[in-house]
Amino acid sequence: MTPSVDTARIPMQVSRGCVVASIQVALTDAVLQGFRRDLLERVHACGARGVILDVAGVDVLDSWDFEALRRTMIMAEVMGAFPVVSGMRPGVVSALVDLDVDIDGLRAARNLDGAFALLEQATAEAQAEEAAPEDDDAEPASAAADADSGPPDERADAGE
Repeated sequence: MTPSVDTARIPMQVSRGCVVASIQVALTDAVLQGFRRDLLERVHACGARGVILDVAGVDVLDSWDFEALRRTMIMAEVMGAFPVVSGMRPGVVSALVDLDVDIDGLRAARNLDGAFALLEQATAEAQAEEAAPEDDDAEPASAAADADSGPPDERADAGE
């Protein structure tokens, strides 16, 4: 399906290895569908390590639109991009909580600077995990050495 010429689009740019999308238009099904397609294509094309969805320009966000945006962010995460929502206004947050919208696991920042800081922290943690030994169940060498320390008779008695 090709978007019609008059369908508004959510502007996106790549900054610091992240796709930044700023909602500045009314959200309709066509806009949300086009946004999902455009965002996922952009994440794939540039190999983005993160996605920031800036909603600072949004005064009203209903549960349906929020869920559509959330699903799109989850799709970006499956593609390897760490998703962060930034700039949620107090009234929008209050309405979403009052509507009992699922916000578990949502990564949010007050502004774009905070979103980039959150992405940098997540990237550093991911790199630390990759550098760490993979076998978490292995007993550290010092613990094994401690188990063998002590007088020889105690070690022999422990085995009997």
